[in-house]
Amino acid sequence: MSSEITTRSGADQIPVARRPATTPPPRPQTWVLKVIMAATGSVFVAFLLFHLAGNLKVYLPDDPRLHFNEYAHWLRGLLNPLLPGETFLWLFRGALALCLVLHVYSGLTIWVRGRRARGHHSRSINGTRHHLIGRTMIFSGLIILAFIVFHLLDLTVGRGVESREFSSKATFTLPEGGSVTDAYANLVHSFERWPVAVFYVLVMLVVALHLSHGIWSIVNDFGGTAHRTRTVFLFLADVIALIVVVGNASIPIAVLTGGITL
Repeated sequence: MSSEITTRSGADQIPVARRPATTPPPRPQTWVLKVIMAATGSVFVAFLLFHLAGNLKVYLPDDPRLHFNEYAHWLRGLLNPLLPGETFLWLFRGALALCLVLHVYSGLTIWVRGRRARGHHSRSINGTRHHLIGRTMIFSGLIILAFIVFHLLDLTVGRGVESREFSSKATFTLPEGGSVTDAYANLVHSFERWPVAVFYVLVMLVVALHLSHGIWSIVNDFGGTAHRTRTVFLFLADVIALIVVVGNASIPIAVLTGGITL
């Protein structure tokens, strides 16, 4: 087989090494990971707003304990009798867990690839707020991940304050009959512990920063490059983040100050 050669005036013919022009891209490709992060991030934004709407029932007049527990009971029996018991709730939790795994995997993979590509060279910092927040997204994401684990153990599974009749040990009787888990009492008992309340408020601030930059990134990853589109969604990102942090952080503060009681 003949080899490729190059010629120069006054020089011998020199063989050219055969090699690919570029190295193959890693799998999955980075753009795929960004789309996964954008899609799963959109799911989390929708869930946070839905979750906030349910949490704010603690402020309803005329027996907020009843309203909050009826909402919790409705969630557990959603799509009954089509899906028996808590089937839909567990399917929903499973879908959220899958989105969380994909989101964390994609984020960590992109971060590691960026670090490897940058090597020991420092990168100049763009002075805009979103670029500064973007540099800490991996760390804020890990903080939120740790908080999710704590939050599930504390309020969903009920491993937080068992000595105070927490979780499944606290029950509430509905007006139409039947005893259900007293989710309202669990919430109050949890946030009566000031370290937990303070931790929750601080994490909500981290969530606000992560959410604001995340929504802005979703627009970019889905191809929203027009100046007007980016401006509108940048504004919406900040508004949604503010609503989530103020709404959720107000609840432990209200419990500590006596605004929400049993």
